[in-house]
Formats: sequence, C-alpha cells, structure tokens
Amino acid sequence: LVDAHDRVIAVLGGVPRGSKGAEWQAVEAEAAAAAVRCRESSTFTEAQKHGRRGEFASRTVGYGYGNGRRKPQNYKVSGRANQCAVQELLQNTVIRRISGFQNALFNTFCHKNYAEYRDTNDEIQRKQPELRANFPNTAFAATTFNLGPLSFSPPHMDPENRASSWCADTNMGPFNPDKGGQLVLWDLGLIIRFPPGSTILFPSALITHSTIPIQAHESRYAMIQYSSGGLFRWRNNGFQPD
Repeated sequence: LVDAHDRVIAVLGGVPRGSKGAEWQAVEAEAAAAAVRCRESSTFTEAQKHGRRGEFASRTVGYGYGNGRRKPQNYKVSGRANQCAVQELLQNTVIRRISGFQNALFNTFCHKNYAEYRDTNDEIQRKQPELRANFPNTAFAATTFNLGPLSFSPPHMDPENRASSWCADTNMGPFNPDKGGQLVLWDLGLIIRFPPGSTILFPSALITHSTIPIQAHESRYAMIQYSSGGLFRWRNNGFQPD
C-alpha cells in the first residue's frame, strides 16, 4: 500500500516466495498447533483473556520501555508452567521461520527502519544484557501471541508501538478467510483478505484497525512482532529516563 507520494505505508506480504501450497500450509498448521499447546499448558489473568484488543488469551514476551518503566525491562511471564510454555513456543522451528519471514519483509520494504531497529536492539542489549531477545537475529524487541481460540479484535490502535514504523502480523487458522478474519484499516477505508499463514506489516500505532470475527466453529491465532517507541527515546536520550 502506498500513499499519494508513492511512499510505502504497509505491506501485504503474503507467504514466502516459492513456499505456496502444501509446504507453507504445513508451516501454518504447525504454528497454529504450537499456539494451541501453549494456551492449553498455560494459565492467564483476566486481563490476559479479556483485553482491549479482544476476548482471547494472549501472551507478550520480549522487552519494552514506557507505561511507567524507568528503563527498558523484560515483559514478565509469571509461573514456571507459563514460562516453560512460552519458551517452547519461542523455540519452535516454524515459529522461528515465521519470525524470519517477518524480518525479511521488514528489511526488504523498510530497510532504514529495519537497520535502526536492529542497531537500537544491539546497543540496548549491550547496555542491559538481562534483556532477552525472542528470536535470533530479529529486529523487533517484543512479540505478542494471540492464542485464541477466537482471536479477532474490535477497532483499536496500539499506542505503545513506534508510530513511525510497522508491526509485523502473521495469522494462523483454521478458518475460512472469505467468511471472517479480514483485517480492516479504518482510516484507509480498506478491508483486506487475510488468509491463514499470511503476513501483513502496517503502522498499528497510527491506523485504527480491527479484525472481522470468524465463524463460531473456527479458530484463529496470531503472532505480532513490534518495538515500543520508548526504546528509541531511551537510546536517543543517552540511556536516561524521559
């Protein structure tokens, strides 16, 4: 998607080139199964099950800065069982493959931002080695897993995300993308078909967005990578609080 000056504002990334058909369908199916295993072996607070982004279980991992934090901090996952479930999900081969594809799209279509994200992460992690990267070589600081089973969202924005860049969103099924699960970008007047296994990058802090509900007998999950805008202020301020 481009604006009136032909600047890329969002990318409908689809699936990796050469991976259409059975190969990527198997990746998506295993990613959905991994999300189910994580949810079933975890416990969630009411806020993690009933958030402003929808009525579904979610888990955020990685690190961020803002919302009262005095410095960048890891997002807390409480309880040994929950920590083990998250680590199993992060180490899953297909989840890492999806992360790699999200990063490749980010680097291809927004290289300057990608490089700034990568360099900011590297510098902050050198200053604070306790901060945990979710995946090897990712440019993003945080990941949210929408663990369903009915992961669809009302209209909202994500103000913690960096406003001048993108989040990367990959969804998983099984659901019929012609009868639900479409991504709505309200400010642009667009409804975008969003099949299981596809990836979209867009500025979620700037554009009001939502997801059309899926059918009651279906399931939908999502993996979203992003970085909070506070991380860049932290670096630019010489690692001092705002």
